[in-house]
Amino acid sequence: MKVRNNREYDAITKEMELQALEMKISEKRINEAGAKIDFKKIEVEKAKEALADRKIDLEKKNEELTTLISESEEDEKALNEKRLKAIKPIEERLLFSYDRIRGNAKNGLAVVTVSRNACGGCFNTVPPQRQSDINDRKKLIVCEHCGRILADVVFVIEEAKPKRKVTRTKKTTAKKATTKKTATEK
Repeated sequence: MKVRNNREYDAITKEMELQALEMKISEKRINEAGAKIDFKKIEVEKAKEALADRKIDLEKKNEELTTLISESEEDEKALNEKRLKAIKPIEERLLFSYDRIRGNAKNGLAVVTVSRNACGGCFNTVPPQRQSDINDRKKLIVCEHCGRILADVVFVIEEAKPKRKVTRTKKTTAKKATTKKTATEK
């Protein structure tokens, strides 16, 4: 009512329209936020259910783990005793180096084999000269890339296989005798 001219009236009506639009935008944002809250509540419920399932699985796996640990405890003790006996003749600096390498390795292997011309730890190729040095077994060879100690595959396999007696039957010796006679007759 205190408007003096048309400009003031137009400015006031525009301001009222803008305020009405601002109110609608704010109401829309409030509704969107409410919808997001409801959606997040549903997600939280699903996550809680999944967490409960995972906790049950975790408990089962922990029980299995404890039974496995208790079963292998005696073997572990025996292997640790063997390790302590094997450590005694080794130099302290070599043992320290071995433990350091083993601690830095992802899978805990400090000594790896060379198979298909590659290191068993980092799978980088090992030069032929290094491979011949490894086969000679005169000194410890370390991988240039990962720092693990390289071992000879044949050496490891030979020690792992038990030696067995080879017995021959009379038939095989009889066959050999006949083949020898025929070879000498010709």
